[in-house]
Amino acid sequence: MMINFITIHVADIEASIKFYNRVLGMQVSRRFSPRPGMEITFMGGSGVQVELIHGDQVPPYQGSGISLGFYVADMEQTLALLKENHVEIVSGPHVMKSGIKLLSARDINGVDLGFVQQP
Repeated sequence: MMINFITIHVADIEASIKFYNRVLGMQVSRRFSPRPGMEITFMGGSGVQVELIHGDQVPPYQGSGISLGFYVADMEQTLALLKENHVEIVSGPHVMKSGIKLLSARDINGVDLGFVQQP
């Protein structure tokens, strides 16, 4: 088996699409409405995608304990992009003894985002 997509129920699908595009560089790969009152958008492309769902019958994400992880080439550049877009920084960047850099943030829906730069 292989993970194909991760689903996030969102309160504002337009704002979520803009966030995932502008901040994380993801593109809309598919967008549709399976029924009145519900809209689904897949962000990403190849590999694992993020499925954003806005619907009148399912509450938006309100929990904790889920994190989306991203490898980045330049942590300082990533930090600057996050700050420029007023993204909540939770912690970091931290440099581990191994040289790995870690940064934690949150998306506009409250989903934890982890950023990792390999040495």
